[in-house]
Amino acid sequence: MSEAFTTSAILLTTILLFTYYIQKGFGGMSVPLRQFGMFLLTKAAGPAADLFQEREGSGAKTWMQTGVFWLILAGVGGFLAAWHNYDPTALDSLSNVGWGYDDGSALAYFNEVAMSTAIFAILVGGALVAHTRTTGAKLASEANASMIAMAWTAQVLVGLVLSVLNHWDWIVYGTSEAALYGLVSGLLVLSLLVNSLITLGSRGNSPISVPSWFLVLALFVLIFSRFANALGESLDWTGTVWVAGVMASGWVPLALMFGVGYHVLSHVTGQPIWSGSMTKASMLLLFVTIPPFFLAESTHADNFTQSIGAILVTVGLMPIMAASANMLATIRGNASAVVDSPGATAAAGAAILLPIYALLGYFTGLNVMVGDGSLAGVADTVNSSFLYVIGGLFALSALFHSYPLASGKSLTGSAGAATWMVIAGGLLSTILFLMSDWTEKSLIDAEVEDLSTLSGFALTGAFAFYGVVIGFILAGNSVVKTLLFGNVQASGASNTSDISAYNLVEGTTTIRALFGRGVGIDTALIIGESEEEGSSGSTVIEVSADLHNDEVEEFPVSFDEDLVRLTEWLCGRGTTTAQFFSWADVDNSGEIDMFEFANALRVADIADLPPWDIEELVKVMDINSDGRINLPELDIALLNIRNTLGIEFVPYEEETTEEEPVEEEAVEEEAAEEVEEEATEEAEEEATEAPSKAEIKKKEELERVRANASKIDFDVLGTAAASDKDDLQAIKGVGPFIEEKLNALGIYTYEQISKMTSELEDTVNEAIEFFPGRVKRDQWAAQSRTLLEGGVWVDEGSNKPNLKGMKKAELVDMADSMGLDTSGTKADLIERITKA
Repeated sequence: MSEAFTTSAILLTTILLFTYYIQKGFGGMSVPLRQFGMFLLTKAAGPAADLFQEREGSGAKTWMQTGVFWLILAGVGGFLAAWHNYDPTALDSLSNVGWGYDDGSALAYFNEVAMSTAIFAILVGGALVAHTRTTGAKLASEANASMIAMAWTAQVLVGLVLSVLNHWDWIVYGTSEAALYGLVSGLLVLSLLVNSLITLGSRGNSPISVPSWFLVLALFVLIFSRFANALGESLDWTGTVWVAGVMASGWVPLALMFGVGYHVLSHVTGQPIWSGSMTKASMLLLFVTIPPFFLAESTHADNFTQSIGAILVTVGLMPIMAASANMLATIRGNASAVVDSPGATAAAGAAILLPIYALLGYFTGLNVMVGDGSLAGVADTVNSSFLYVIGGLFALSALFHSYPLASGKSLTGSAGAATWMVIAGGLLSTILFLMSDWTEKSLIDAEVEDLSTLSGFALTGAFAFYGVVIGFILAGNSVVKTLLFGNVQASGASNTSDISAYNLVEGTTTIRALFGRGVGIDTALIIGESEEEGSSGSTVIEVSADLHNDEVEEFPVSFDEDLVRLTEWLCGRGTTTAQFFSWADVDNSGEIDMFEFANALRVADIADLPPWDIEELVKVMDINSDGRINLPELDIALLNIRNTLGIEFVPYEEETTEEEPVEEEAVEEEAAEEVEEEATEEAEEEATEAPSKAEIKKKEELERVRANASKIDFDVLGTAAASDKDDLQAIKGVGPFIEEKLNALGIYTYEQISKMTSELEDTVNEAIEFFPGRVKRDQWAAQSRTLLEGGVWVDEGSNKPNLKGMKKAELVDMADSMGLDTSGTKADLIERITKA
């Protein structure tokens, strides 16, 4: 068993490194790693990810929905197993459709796989809800999370099919093949872990919450166990395989149960987790001990190793007891809220029963692990009951509490009845099954041959377990009703909040930020007070599972640095948000899409970001979650940054002369010009000897533009001198500074501009460092020809249809009427129509 110690040492080392870098970050590698992770989540899967929505909560919702499928299958399978324990010939009439019941091992294997999958999927979904709420952001990729949920169900189904084919001797699917197949699930979990870690990076300076810790550690350990199991089976390292089994069947489900339980009970009661110390103890001890469930025999190990294992199993009771006591203490003073909430009732019931099952598992599991194995049958009953009752109740708590939060709808259906059916039926059936097992063992030890007296226990136990099955079916029905008929819940502030009182310390914040952290309209804000200890040792600041600390303090709000630079850029030039919006909205659709926003940031020399970072910036401002930015959304975001950080807005003043008064321009034209123009004030007092920063920057830009003159084909445009200069500002889109840039390039007259070809328009556009496509959009060449003829330019752009807002069928009809090719995507049609 030296492999077990080696594997354990490597595991603990990697966990320590993992937790260290989660808290401290990767320094300069954080951004590249995040970009690479986003690429893997959004692009590596190809078109498969496009099949799923990016709507907030959709990832967690998909995980829980697939979990319900397995939950009902496991419930039905569990009842069949219980009934066949009473009457093995009960369904022999179905043999003509392939049904067969041997010793029950195949059905037991199916039930364990189905129930484990159900618990994992539902609790992952519930943990993701808690994770996103505590970080204040949706998952980095909701679509990827949904895709992985479906892939997880698919790989479990494939694994079951392979087991059946192996049973029929059609293929060879032994432990080694199963271990290698487990690597597939490990890669799926890796994707989910990357998604969770990138989301965790959105928390800013906030501490990592308890549900987030349990989630990422559970996923990390599950990945490690899959690879360790494959390695152990390949190299015949029995100890490594044994440790991998402890991780997968003990640590992972318990970690997810604790994370969901802490979140649900704290959220419903409005109370903080009772003890931060017990929370840390339950987390730390869980991952360094051996839980008392699903213990395998270790007779191949030496006595010393078995003794160490027995000690770790004994200590393994401590995190379970600590977590249960902590959850139950959290509901003190508001037990009525728990009774009124089916999800909280399920979590509280699981917290009460968990220590009982842990003690049963401890005594029976040790007999299997280091004893004579005489209680193996009883241990199997305890383990199975642990999955169905404790795992089932924690799963129901996630379905009845977290699923409505993820779907944005109110809970509908017989959720309360489902909870009590599982509690009553699960507890009673466990007692009856254990009585049957103990009686059977006693009769066998007494060498009694007639065991017919056990049938009464088996029959009543199966009848009691029927309550668990009905509870699972009612839970599935409640999820479907919530999805289809639940009332839509407002996503904004509400009277019911996760936090009843919130402590503010020195710094700045916003109402939006407080709402994002779960503060509600009725939340009491405690200003500048230090933490006070109550008689129970917990603080008087009552918070929910959203923060999961014995103290809650609001730190100064941090903003994305690119948005801060954009705000400073606009304020320094006296450009309003409306002006910037009009300028960046190249297609005049009334909305800025990600491509337009990326162009605006790049041309303004603010940031040149990859698509996934642009998507994250848009998400920060996108209140209605349509993937685009409208003017109110942009104004709210930038005004928030400006007011919070105290960025001064310097109004732009254009120089005028008495001889040439400047007429007031239309708002749209003024918006375009003022954003494009650099704030130049040539009439400043001569008293200052050193030029201002604005003057220096303007001079540098003109020098760069002048250097670009060699790129212009003046054989086409013709040459002109400064003495031939026309008033280029008469051209819509050309302001004072743009005119200076054109002059620096050697362009002075309407005649030169009127000769621009399409290629020259792009070249000039780039040479004067203007926004991409703006010269063509404003039709400078056509305007110049009109001005040369002495006419007045009329902009017909406002009469152009909004192509992006049209359906593809309408675009096809328009293209057909224009004699254009109607094949291709919607984007292809828009491009052809625009060019025409």
